[in-house]
Amino acid sequence: MEFSLRGPGPIISQRLSLLGYTKQAAMGFLDELLDDLRSRREPDSWLPAGEEPLTQRRFLQDYTASDWVRSVAAGVADPASSRAVGGFHWLLGMLEYNEPGFALQAALLGMPEAEVVFTFAGSEPDVDHDPELPYLCSQAVEAIHEESSAHAPIVVLTEGRSDVAILEPALKLLYPHVTDLVRFMDYTGGAQGGAGPLVSTVHAFGAARIANPVVALFDNDTAAAAALRSLRRSTLPGNIKVLQYPPLPLASQYPTFGPPTTDAPTGSLSMADVNGLAGSIELYLGRDVLSLSDGTLRPVQWGTYIQGLKRYQGEITDKKEVQDLYRAKLARAQKDPSAIADQDWDGIRAILDMVIHAFD
Repeated sequence: MEFSLRGPGPIISQRLSLLGYTKQAAMGFLDELLDDLRSRREPDSWLPAGEEPLTQRRFLQDYTASDWVRSVAAGVADPASSRAVGGFHWLLGMLEYNEPGFALQAALLGMPEAEVVFTFAGSEPDVDHDPELPYLCSQAVEAIHEESSAHAPIVVLTEGRSDVAILEPALKLLYPHVTDLVRFMDYTGGAQGGAGPLVSTVHAFGAARIANPVVALFDNDTAAAAALRSLRRSTLPGNIKVLQYPPLPLASQYPTFGPPTTDAPTGSLSMADVNGLAGSIELYLGRDVLSLSDGTLRPVQWGTYIQGLKRYQGEITDKKEVQDLYRAKLARAQKDPSAIADQDWDGIRAILDMVIHAFD
């Protein structure tokens, strides 16, 4: 039993273009194919009996992709006219055993109105008992998307522009060999920041079936955990990873500044594990940035109480000053990379390692 799939040439051509097999790319494919044929010394499998490879090489000497398209278009009127070198069947024979997507688009350049028929044989499969048969095309398209996704740069989404301003130059400094394979979202156009908008962006990327691998980075704090409750992870495609900044050893025993009480009307300091509660990007900038002049760590200030999670949201004090100190630290390392050895980059490295290995 044979099965066939049919479609008009213009529609098939459009679908091929959207899959990356564009007309321009097909012309480049033809030029490369012609260059290869010009260099051959042995007869090709479709060369008619009695024809010499020299005849083929002479014909192709100044032959271009545009010539090929015009010759195929001219041969459509009488496709059986010739199987000799330069004939319709000989021209189409060039496409055999080559990349099928580009070969089909090349053929449609010369025969744009042709009907495309894909025929395949089987052992009388019953559609009712072979549930995959009706989804043959959709599964093939999904496979193409997965393959292209595997080779596309990773797109990193963060809660805001400050995260990008910290992580992007750090990647160039610490992992310069992967900077062309990791792209951070550009917030300069006024994109809204925060955990809630990032959840919306993740849903939008999933609905749009973005081909690139996507890593959505959320803070390691209560606000992010609250926002993530609304994220429908089960609806996301496999090329989207939703991650929070990793637990930080430094944060497991960290000074925190609590609200005022009767015994401490101006508030009080106490040590706490702030992982999952106050882990914004600033907490990952290194002990050298977070330390005060007396050697103690700049405390976390407890703020809003999130009723749904029954825990507080914390934030590092003097956040702007922390960011300024980080920029000075970064500038020193960029000017003199040997300074990295004396600086604390453990927190930033932990985040970047998580991004780089997200799909391992």
